[in-house]
Amino acid sequence: MRFRLNILYFIFFLLPLAIQAQELDPTYYDYPLRDVAGYYSSNFGEMRSNHFHSGVDFKTDGVEGKPVVAVADGYVSRIFQSPSGYGLALYITHPNGTTSVYGHLSRFRADIAKYVFQERHRQRKHRVDLYCKPEQFPVKRGEEIARSGNSGSSGGPHLHFEIRRTASQKTLNIIAAGVITPKDDIRPMIRKLHYFEVDTVDGVARQSRAQSYEVRRSEGAMYVLTQGSTIKVGRNGYFVVEVTDRKNDTQNTYGVYHIVASIDDEPFFEYRNDGFTFDITRYCNAVAYYPIQRSSRNEAIRLAHQRGSIKHFYPTLVDNGAIRVSAGEKRSIRITATDDCLNTSTLEFDIVGKADEECFTSDKRATAATAHYNRPFSAEFDNRLKVEIPAGALYESTDIELRKADIAIKADSSIVLLSEAYTVGSKNIPLHKSMSVTLNHFVENKALEARTALATVSDKGTLTYAGGKYHEGRVRLNTRSFGTFCIVADATAPTITPQFVEGADCTSRRTISFRLKDNFSGVASYTATIDDRWVAIDFSRGKASINLADEGITGGVVHKIKFVATDSCGNRTEWQGSIKR
Repeated sequence: MRFRLNILYFIFFLLPLAIQAQELDPTYYDYPLRDVAGYYSSNFGEMRSNHFHSGVDFKTDGVEGKPVVAVADGYVSRIFQSPSGYGLALYITHPNGTTSVYGHLSRFRADIAKYVFQERHRQRKHRVDLYCKPEQFPVKRGEEIARSGNSGSSGGPHLHFEIRRTASQKTLNIIAAGVITPKDDIRPMIRKLHYFEVDTVDGVARQSRAQSYEVRRSEGAMYVLTQGSTIKVGRNGYFVVEVTDRKNDTQNTYGVYHIVASIDDEPFFEYRNDGFTFDITRYCNAVAYYPIQRSSRNEAIRLAHQRGSIKHFYPTLVDNGAIRVSAGEKRSIRITATDDCLNTSTLEFDIVGKADEECFTSDKRATAATAHYNRPFSAEFDNRLKVEIPAGALYESTDIELRKADIAIKADSSIVLLSEAYTVGSKNIPLHKSMSVTLNHFVENKALEARTALATVSDKGTLTYAGGKYHEGRVRLNTRSFGTFCIVADATAPTITPQFVEGADCTSRRTISFRLKDNFSGVASYTATIDDRWVAIDFSRGKASINLADEGITGGVVHKIKFVATDSCGNRTEWQGSIKR
């Protein structure tokens, strides 16, 4: 019977996935790196903080400077340089209707680098996003275009690589499509199962606490429940499965590609991520079970669709994934997880309906107000706090509690604490759109008004800058996170520390650098001049560098330098000094 089910699974689910891979011709594309071992640190579609991973991360053997090549004929259509995000990145448009993306580079090819240098100076911007014409930088398959690096929001040397549909900028799952073929005969690992009962009252689905079940591998690709084969379920509920994946010859873990859940051999839920446009990437917070996903090293996939989400990732969806059984009714559940190399694992177990008196009944707290996923929400508390949530910001209608926080705030001497802390909702509720949080407080010290903002307060009382601006006795912040907030003022300017001595002879140095630090709100902007002429700054991980050679700083004379840094609360620091070169 199990053999027959596996064959049916291949025919109805794995075979269409293999056909899906034919949408991209793997022979059209070259490998984007040279002189590397060929391992991967992240795959497509992995759950990241508030987004799916949009490409594949290639290891570069722990170093920077590996040759990066164009994967196909085309032209450089976009060049991006930023201290965050993809850092230094190139986009190449190909005749077949796709665009390849190369991120976290250390340097561009010489002619591209010269153009970027000129544009940064023409625009007087350190961060640039440049769109190029086809005749500017044509490239051939296998031609070197850059060197790999660790720029932008990168945790270590690697190449971030994508293939997108040019017209829509939809990024594609290139491993599932066979463009990239990691060595992988390891099946996904099913780590844990959770069940939630749901009781809907006045149109709001409120759920029970999780019933969690350990699982273990029984044989081959099959998993079973550790504590028995049957789970008691209520009249209405859904499952969450925690899964992870591995590939050969590496210790990294990866995201799952495809999950199918069946009840009595009839599929009722299917998740698959073959690609997405960037306007829907935040729906990862609805695909996952957010409260578990926030802290789990696995992927916690919700085997149900929330009403405020989209159905793009669900080829099969019956009754939104809800499990409905009556008292004493017995049914069989099968959950099959597939990785992007089409290895599969399956968890099978039985369910039986609880007696009515055992089923979950919701209990709404009197202090909470109901925010509906499809309607605007506004609430006030204590004449100090106001919250406004637009329609479509929530994935499901939920109760939002506003209260004064019982937390001892730990603010150091550089921060002026101006209000008590107030809690808005739960950090376990994801937001798809920004809500506004307004706290009222009259700032008596006029000098602090422009330096006043909101801070988030952790459970331990520590503060993190959130933003917002003070105006006429209130601070208003747009945020995509629930949590605890208070009003603070930051009147401490950033520090600028040159990594050279005043008047240093820099004749043999190609670059000079400065360390930028801020006590709270973070460095928001920076600029520098040498001999009263604007120069480009490369900023990464607190280090601001100026390339003296590229800037033409020479002549064997003393050069005057002025460096200015401003934090997010408007505090400004200016450093002046000199070097000889």
